[in-house]
Amino acid sequence: MVSACGNNENTNTSSVGASQSPSPSPSSSPSAPASSEEPQALTIKHHFGETEVPLHPQRVAVVGLEDIALSLGAPLVYAYGFEGYYLYDRLEALNIQLSDSPNLKPNLEAILASKPDLIVLQGYFSDQQGYDELSKIAPTIAFTPDDWKSNIVLLGQALGLQDKAQEVIATYNDKLTQAKDAIVAAAGSSNSAVFLRPSDKELQVFFPSFAPLIYDELGLRPDASIAELQKASKEDWGINTSLEKLPSINADYVFAIYGGSISSAEDFAKETAASDEVEKLKIWKSLPAVKNNRVFKVSARTWMSSGPIAEGYVIDDVKAAVTGTK
Repeated sequence: MVSACGNNENTNTSSVGASQSPSPSPSSSPSAPASSEEPQALTIKHHFGETEVPLHPQRVAVVGLEDIALSLGAPLVYAYGFEGYYLYDRLEALNIQLSDSPNLKPNLEAILASKPDLIVLQGYFSDQQGYDELSKIAPTIAFTPDDWKSNIVLLGQALGLQDKAQEVIATYNDKLTQAKDAIVAAAGSSNSAVFLRPSDKELQVFFPSFAPLIYDELGLRPDASIAELQKASKEDWGINTSLEKLPSINADYVFAIYGGSISSAEDFAKETAASDEVEKLKIWKSLPAVKNNRVFKVSARTWMSSGPIAEGYVIDDVKAAVTGTK
């Protein structure tokens, strides 16, 4: 079992807080040896505390944060991935060990066998006890998926890929800006939207605080019905409500999400088929967006995931829906 870096008095370390954005410095490849003048390790504050990690790790195991790891070009030896996962094809092409299961609990045996020198964990995938077990294998840092831009900067620094991290962010921002310009031009004043999950039993409506990319950053605005629904909810993310609320939704565009972010192909098909029953209802057919053919089915695999790749897919989906072009 490989333990976290010890307190070698001859080892230089630096410290970075998870809430901070480190200043960019010249990047180097993960295989480049660290110079005598630069730190040999980095202390990173993260979801479960602080961890000293080696700079320029050569073997990285990632559990739940594959999006930013792939975007950086991290030297992966293990990843969370299974058939149906939105990153499965990319991960499989790397010929690395995959979890091959949607089970969120990290496979300690498989991760140990991959011999990582750094483990990157999605904070919601484990508790403190699980994190402690992973830390016995290799230095482990954990980030929640709420702010991928901060996460990619920190991971980029640990990997010696600071410039690459900034490049990924800049490329994403350019994509977002270009898509927003196209959407605003195409939608004009008819730019109200609702992001919801219909089923044969209930209706979930997501609020702007949960999905700012859809409601704000791409040039659309929340439908007036959302403000009323927010008054009836104690939650920030959205509301579980009755299908009887459908007639209050007058949005120009409706984005209806199906499945779960880690649904298997079989489960995804079942959930989609069940939700299709809603489309047969008279109250559904009465929606302005339905009448104008502006209801767009989207997949939770990307719309409920975080990272430049997942959010890039969302941007493409919204742009295609509003402008009719990819």
